[in-house]
Amino acid sequence: MIVSRKFMIATFVLLLCFVVLVYRTKSFDRLISNAEGEQNIVIEISTDPSSTTSGSYHYQYHHNTDNPAPDPEEQEQISDVGPTEKLPSDKSATEPLNRNSGTATEPQNQNGGTAWSPTADPSASTPQPPTTIAPRGHIEPGKTDGRIGDSWNHVEDIGEIMNFVHSQCEKYHQRTAAPGEAKKPRMLIIPKNWREHMVLYSSNPKTGSTSFKKWINRIQGDTRPYEEISGVHSMRKYGNIEEAWKLARSKSNDPTSVTLADMVKPFYKVGFMRNPLTRLISGFRDKVLRRTREGMKGDMINIDPSLTADSSDADKFAAFAEGVIKGTIKNFHFVPQAGKMKICDFPYDLIAQTETTSQQISAVQEHTNTTQFEFPGSRSEAGYDSVATVHLAHEFYDKVKPEIMDQIYQYYKWDFVLMGYTKLSNPNFPYLDFEQDFEKEFGPLDTESNKPHIENVNDIIRKAGSRGR
Repeated sequence: MIVSRKFMIATFVLLLCFVVLVYRTKSFDRLISNAEGEQNIVIEISTDPSSTTSGSYHYQYHHNTDNPAPDPEEQEQISDVGPTEKLPSDKSATEPLNRNSGTATEPQNQNGGTAWSPTADPSASTPQPPTTIAPRGHIEPGKTDGRIGDSWNHVEDIGEIMNFVHSQCEKYHQRTAAPGEAKKPRMLIIPKNWREHMVLYSSNPKTGSTSFKKWINRIQGDTRPYEEISGVHSMRKYGNIEEAWKLARSKSNDPTSVTLADMVKPFYKVGFMRNPLTRLISGFRDKVLRRTREGMKGDMINIDPSLTADSSDADKFAAFAEGVIKGTIKNFHFVPQAGKMKICDFPYDLIAQTETTSQQISAVQEHTNTTQFEFPGSRSEAGYDSVATVHLAHEFYDKVKPEIMDQIYQYYKWDFVLMGYTKLSNPNFPYLDFEQDFEKEFGPLDTESNKPHIENVNDIIRKAGSRGR
C-alpha cells in the first residue's frame, strides 16, 4: 500500500510537471509567434497637412490579430528576379522571402521583433488638397508664405514630355540601344485580357506602382473594392508576356528577327517616375521608419553615433541619405530611376509623373479602352506620401551636410536632367521644369564625365541583392 501510494504521488507529480511544461511551451510558442508576426504591432501615421514639423507624425501602437499582409515592395522584388539576378534583401529589416509561394514572411526588425506596418491600405483614392502650405528654403519657423501650387498647374502636355525626354537623351548621348531596337526595363506587366486592353506597364517602385497594379487587376475583372485587392506584386496575377511575343512572331515573315521593339509596338507603353528627392524620403519612411522598431538601420549609427530611437526623423534621414550616397546602405529602391526604366532605350508612349497621376491617367485609359475602369488614386494623391513628403522635404534636407547634398544631386542627376525634375531651390519643386539650365544646375553633362556615375549605379543594381542592407 505504501509503495502504491508513493507510486501514485510520483505519477501525480510527473503529470503536474508535464502539464506545466506544456503550458509554458505554448506560452513560449505564442510569444515567438507574436514576434514573428501572428500579432504584429502596428503604427498609425497621421499626415495632417496643417503640420510642418517632424512632430506632426503621431504614433499609436496596438496589436493587430489579423494575418499581416506581405510587404508589397518586397513582393515586387520577387516578381522581377531573373535567372541570373540576385534577390534584393534587407537582412536587418526582413526575413528571407519564399520564392516558390510568392509570399513573404512578416517583416522583422534587426532585434528579431515585428516591424511596423500601416493599419490601412492608403492607396484608396481621397481628395488632394488644392494647395499645400509648406516651407520654401530656410523660412523662419511659423511663417508659411511659400505654397506648393495645385498639381493641376504643373501638368505637362504628354507630347511635350516625350519630346523633352527624347531630346535630352540625344543631346547628352544617353541612348545606348541600336536604331530601331529597344532595351527591356526592369519589369513589364500586361493584363491577362491584354488583347482587349493593350496596356503595357513598366513598374517602378515608390511611384504609385501598387495603385497601377490594382487598376490592372480591375481591368482583368477583379470587382472588389480597391482596398480589398491585395498581393498585386505577384507576377502570376498578370498576363503572360510570352503570348505577346508569340503573336508578334506569328505576324512576321521572319519570326527569328522579331525584336522587343516589334513585340511592344501594338501596346500603349506607360511608366511612371517621381522627383528623386521626394522619392528618397518616401523610401526612407517605408523601408526604415515603418519597418524597423527603432526607425534606424545599423549603418546609420556608424554615420552618426549620436542617433537614438528618440532622434528626430530629419536627423535619422540625414544619416540614411549619407549612407545611400556612400554605398553603405544599398537597396534596389534607392537607385536612380532613369537607368532601370530605360527611358532613353525603350519606346514609351507616356512617362507620367507620380505627382500628377490623376491628371495623366486619362490618356492611358483613352488609348487602352479602359475609361470604364476608375483609377484608384495613388498614395501621393491620398496625401500619404507626396503632400506630407513635400512638407518635410526642406526640413529633412536641411539636416543633410552640404557636401552630401551635392553628391545626392550628382547621384540622381540623370533623373533630373532627362525628365526635367527640379531641385529644392526651384520654385516648381517637386514638379517638372523644362526651362532649367541643367549644366548650370548639375555641372558638365558630357558622356565621359558621367561614365563613373553610370557604372556606379549599375554596380549597385547588380549587387543590391547580395550586399544590400
